[in-house]
Amino acid sequence: MSARVRDGCQFREYIHAFPLWNTLTEEEKELLAAHTQYVHYPKGAMVHRGGLARVATMHIMSGSLRVYLLSEEGRELTLYFVRKGDITIVSGTCVLETLTGDVYIDANEDTEVFVSDTAVVRRIFEVNTVAHLRAYETAVKRLSETLWKFQQMLFTSADRRLAKFLIEESERTERDEVNFTHEQTAHYLGTAREVVSRLIREYGHEGLVQASRGRIRILDRAALQKRAGA
Repeated sequence: MSARVRDGCQFREYIHAFPLWNTLTEEEKELLAAHTQYVHYPKGAMVHRGGLARVATMHIMSGSLRVYLLSEEGRELTLYFVRKGDITIVSGTCVLETLTGDVYIDANEDTEVFVSDTAVVRRIFEVNTVAHLRAYETAVKRLSETLWKFQQMLFTSADRRLAKFLIEESERTERDEVNFTHEQTAHYLGTAREVVSRLIREYGHEGLVQASRGRIRILDRAALQKRAGA
């Protein structure tokens, strides 16, 4: 599965959907748009593999991307998702550029993005301090999420992490159903699929959830929140 680039889809028509660029001058907007192209990633496509500092500046129009780490044993740990309206910005933010180690980014579903030339983004940040500050704040927020994720993995049981994940994902989508397979959930939590399957069975026996292929339905939200320690 590979990405598909499409000409004729102009970022200038969509730039208003990303508040980060509201402070740009018309000249800066034209410069950014001239060096931005549309790319479609089918579900499962690898978007990036390598150093965090080399991640392209991507504007998510639809779908979502999963940012994760991969251990030597092949175990995945999802750091966060980048969804519609988000921007992946590393260049020029300093706080993330200095981080070492490889990260992986895959298309979690069919995803449409606009990819901007990193050198151009850096040039804009050099002259537009407000946009630079906003990008920095976004990068710090992402870093905070990542550190929190590691803290959860190290000091919180898989049981509580799973319950918390189901509650948070349900609240995000405003639905009682969470559309994740056991394997996808395990990748997100940084644990084994067998652990997730065992816990889901336990939740099912207790009447907390009902599992079916590719989805988990919450039946007793209050009890699940208690299980999560909320």
